[in-house]
Amino acid sequence: MEASKISAIIVDDEGKARRILESFILEYCPQITLVAIVEDVPQAVKAIKKYEPELVFLDIEMPGYNGFQLLDFFDEINFEIIFTTAYSEFALKAFQVSAIDYLLKPIQIDQLVNSIAKFNKIRGNSLIKERIETLQTNLKEKTIHKIVVPLSEGSLFLELSDIVYLKAEGSYVNFILKDGTKILASKNIKDFEQQLSDQEGFFRVHRSYLINTAFITSISSDHHTVVLQQHDSISIARDRKNDFFQFLKGRIG
Repeated sequence: MEASKISAIIVDDEGKARRILESFILEYCPQITLVAIVEDVPQAVKAIKKYEPELVFLDIEMPGYNGFQLLDFFDEINFEIIFTTAYSEFALKAFQVSAIDYLLKPIQIDQLVNSIAKFNKIRGNSLIKERIETLQTNLKEKTIHKIVVPLSEGSLFLELSDIVYLKAEGSYVNFILKDGTKILASKNIKDFEQQLSDQEGFFRVHRSYLINTAFITSISSDHHTVVLQQHDSISIARDRKNDFFQFLKGRIG
């Protein structure tokens, strides 16, 4: 069954960038109907109020108001946002853990198509305002403090300092928190491993376990297991052992 049409607008102060994105959408994303193409936030506000689009392709760095400030003009956000950006590697990770999609300039066709596929999965259940607030916090602090965790229904916003470890459950993941709560997320452990890289203190010690090293209480004398705050013993995979201890050494050093 063909997906229903998606009304969208493009917001970018660069004429060339607007034209490229428009041509890609017209040629490769037939499910998208562009209802407006504008060059700044004030024009975007007017277009959104007039056309009520489902999706906004939004540049971040623009004169006057930046892309993030668009949300300040709305009490309720009834549209999803895909940012277009040339941000640094850390900022892109902040986008990922905040569950905010982005197109990295210069925009690639496959990236655009994948973004539309992601949009279709969360359509009608976006929590966009909360996710962008999470992104802004992570960007402002220049470190990852919070992550958006997709659930079977909706999303949950978790502080990294509350997460003791993640346990793979097939194509899902159980988050074990420091208060003992368990939360089943609808993503696989590899996705979270990519998001929670070394700088956040998380390490995948085993195919089934991604741990927060801040909660380590002890390591067995044979270096086969690590004990966490919850008194849970986690096996250290043989092929991960050397990398794990180098990782710990680097954090202590």
